[in-house]
This record gives sequence, structure tokens and C-alpha cells, in this order.
Amino acid sequence: MVMARKKNRLRQIVGAAIVIFVTVLIAWPVIEFLVRSSAPNRPSEAMDRLERLAIMRDWMMGLFGFGWFFSVGAVIGSFLNVVVWRLPRGKSVVDKPSNCPFCCTKIRALDNVPVLGWINLGGRCRACRLPISSRYPLVETTMGLIFVVLLIAELLTGGGNLPGGAITSGRGFAGVVFETRWPIIRLYAYHAAFFCWLLPWALIAWDRQRIPRSTILVAALVGFGAALIWPGLHPLAAGDLNASPRLTELITALIGTVIGLLLGLAVRYWENRAEDDLSRGWALPTMLSMTGLFLGWQAVVTIAALILPLYGAASYFASRQGCFVRRGFFELLMTAVTLGYICFWGFWSEQVWLPGEAWSVASLCVVVPLLLLGGALLAVAKRPQGADRRRFQNQEPVSPPRTEPVEFIS
Repeated sequence: MVMARKKNRLRQIVGAAIVIFVTVLIAWPVIEFLVRSSAPNRPSEAMDRLERLAIMRDWMMGLFGFGWFFSVGAVIGSFLNVVVWRLPRGKSVVDKPSNCPFCCTKIRALDNVPVLGWINLGGRCRACRLPISSRYPLVETTMGLIFVVLLIAELLTGGGNLPGGAITSGRGFAGVVFETRWPIIRLYAYHAAFFCWLLPWALIAWDRQRIPRSTILVAALVGFGAALIWPGLHPLAAGDLNASPRLTELITALIGTVIGLLLGLAVRYWENRAEDDLSRGWALPTMLSMTGLFLGWQAVVTIAALILPLYGAASYFASRQGCFVRRGFFELLMTAVTLGYICFWGFWSEQVWLPGEAWSVASLCVVVPLLLLGGALLAVAKRPQGADRRRFQNQEPVSPPRTEPVEFIS
């Protein structure tokens, strides 16, 4: 009863917030007209009132903008939930509508609204009342937050997070979105699309499924195609290339893809070095290679150097305790670190000890030891498991001791 009351209260709060938002959005033009028409005759008072009105308008614009971008990300996240579940299992994402996995009842359109549909149902199917996994709203919320974080860090600042600073003079919704500053809008869409592949791949790895080849092919086509159509999607070129903008973009994407793939293969080898088979899968090489494609080789090397020692240390200490880090943890960690890297891209690129604008050969003295340290920790963490398995591999099974009936002598 208590949980039901909490869920009902949550539904009421969400519903009230939506009603208030829509009401204010519709009524705002009327409010602005009334305020302007009732402005006092004194110029100073009229200017103060108009300034306050402009501040309120900016707040309304920001509220609507953040809500819109979050909603778009949540809708995409809802579709990605279907992709993560169906494609690795060989199912189509368009032939069959969404239904309950227990009773196979078709989910209603209102119940399929991202996040709010799950909250409205209380996390249970409307027909059979069996629980619906909380992973669905979590993925939708995460995707919406990724869109909002990129919006704040990259789009609204005109690219202030990028190496070399902002690429447009406009700021905020009025100066960037509504005036359609296409260079930064295209870059934002490019990075947002990149996370639309990165997050599902991490979730597929968490589920211990194979990444569908079709998703890799589409990501590669979008990555290379967009870079060739709109040069300038890579803020950092692969080097001092005396070539045309499109050829520079192509070379940068190719070098980033190759270096990311090599790093992914190295990590895959380190993780499975003590095993009898290479059982990890291709999630990590795929994600690192696509990171190099979309962000460049400098970004993928820095991201790998940041997360590999952390993952290696976590695996090492977990193995000392007799447990192991779950598959997919590295991929989810990489997704989070990549988002943070993009938000502070300019900061990372200015460091002389990391590949970037101020990069030099001396930075390899920091990056290479970090990568080797992470690989060594992974190899050491895996070795006891393989050694213990080989130790008992050739032993004959031990039969349980025979128990003879006990005779009681009276």
C-alpha cells in the first residue's frame, strides 16, 4: 500500500508539472502582450519592465529548450532499448510492435511514452501486472541527459569546449539554435549520433551479446560520410596535412579508426592472455575504433590512457578478493569518460603530456606507460583464474565417500 501511494503521488507530481509547463508555454505570448501594452509612461520604468520581461523570456526559452532536447534524447533512448534487446538476438526492430515479454500483450501508445509511461504503470505491465525492468527508463533518462549535457557544454557555448575555443560568435538558445549556427549544430548532431551507437554497444556488451555487424556498418558510413560532406567535424586534424579539407577529414578519420582498433585489439589480448580462448568479443575494439573515427586519434589515445589503468586496477583488486569485474563494465566506463572528455575537450588538448594541440613526442612518455600499466594489471588479474583452472583440469573427478549403514547394538 505504501509503495502504491508513493507511485500515485509521483504520477500526480509528474502530471501536474506537465500541465503547468504546457499552460505557461501557451499563455506566455498573451502575458507578454499584456505586459508590453501596460508599460508605464516613464521611460526608465518601461525599460526596467522590458528587461525583466526579457529575462523571463530567456528562462522560458531555456526551459522549453532543455525539455525539448531531453525529450528527443529520451525518445531515441526508447528506440535504442528495442535495438539492444532485439538485434543481437536476430530479431527485427520494425516488424513487431513493442509488447510485454511475459504475456505478449501489445503496449499502448500512451504507456510507451519514454520514462513517463513506465512511471504511470508503476513499473508493471498493464495486462498481467508483472514487473517491467527499470532498465528501460534508466536508458531513456541516460540518453536524454547525454543530449542535455552536450547541449550545455558544446552547443550553447558555440563550441567553447572544443580545442581552440568557440567556432561561432553566438551563445545560448537565441544566439545558436534560433539563429541556426550550422557549424556548431552539425558538430553537436555528429557527437550526439556517436553516443547513439556507443551507449547501445556498451549495453550489448553488458548483456554478453555480440554487437550486430549492421550497427557497425551504419556507424562507419555515418562517420565517414558526414565528415566528407561537411568538413570541420574533427576539431583536431591527424597532423599537419597539406591537403584539401575533405581529404584532411578522411585521413583524420582513417588514422583514428586504425589506432582505436589497434588499442582495442591490444586490450582484448591482454584480458584473454591467460585464457584458452579469446572469449571477450569485439565490443571493445569496435567502440575504440569508432571513437577514433568520430573524435580522432588524439581523443581515443587519451581516453584509453585514462580508463585502462582504472579498469586494470579494478580487475586486479577484484581478482584478489576472489571475484571478477563483470563484462561490459569497461564499455560503460568508457562511455561515461568519453562524454566527460568531449565536455572538457579543450582542457585535455592543451595538456603537453597528452595528445592534442600542444602534443609532442614527449607526451608518449606519459601515455605509453599508462597503457602498459593498465594492460599489465589486466593480465595479472586474469592469471590466477587461468592457473587455478589448469591446475584442476587434468585431475580425475573425486567420487563422494560411501556411507555405510550404522548398526546400533542394544
